[in-house]
Amino acid sequence: MESYPAVTATRNYDRLVGLYDLLASLWSGGAIRAARLWCARQTRSRSRVLVVGPGTGEDAAICCARGAQVQLVDVSEKMLEAAVLRCKSSGGTEPVAIHDDFREVQFSQPLDDILSPFFLNIFSAQELPQLLGHMRDSISSGGRILISDFSPPLRFIATSTLMELWHGIPMAFFFLFTGNAWHRVHDLPHALEEAGLTIIQRKRFRIFGIGPRWIEALIVEIKSDR
Repeated sequence: MESYPAVTATRNYDRLVGLYDLLASLWSGGAIRAARLWCARQTRSRSRVLVVGPGTGEDAAICCARGAQVQLVDVSEKMLEAAVLRCKSSGGTEPVAIHDDFREVQFSQPLDDILSPFFLNIFSAQELPQLLGHMRDSISSGGRILISDFSPPLRFIATSTLMELWHGIPMAFFFLFTGNAWHRVHDLPHALEEAGLTIIQRKRFRIFGIGPRWIEALIVEIKSDR
């Protein structure tokens, strides 16, 4: 498997702490938040949970409130600080913050659940195998990966074009401001299949509650035949 250098994947996320949730809400009409929180509520209480790229930590706080042993990984120090404070306010367990590139973090114990809230969209399609492989190798035999992200590309040209344009607006912003990779909508089901993972549950969310179902949440496990 191709390896990538241990460099900071993004920049300027520290400056987005106060705007991050607002931007997501204005752009998706709450669909992004709904998908993230749905995944958080599927985590198991008193389990070992990792949140990769927790943002301001609303979903991580739910896991802490449920009694999980939560670890947070992010390259943005300010985002980590915001997520930790939010978790502490939940009244549950206190999270462990890891200020590092997820690709370079090794975990002492296998994880029960990994939350990936729109984290994979930061990277190019060429980097997905390494990222998904590291997630797969970091969970226990009965572990799961809970992904909130964009729905896979659509078959019809007209709707696919509209989706790519809608996806491209924030893509352009983050590409210019934070250095995120520029790419089309990821075909996550295909990437997961290639990584030896299988989808056991999925839920789609409408933009602004009435629009197309372009946001989805996936629960993923290691293929049993591996």
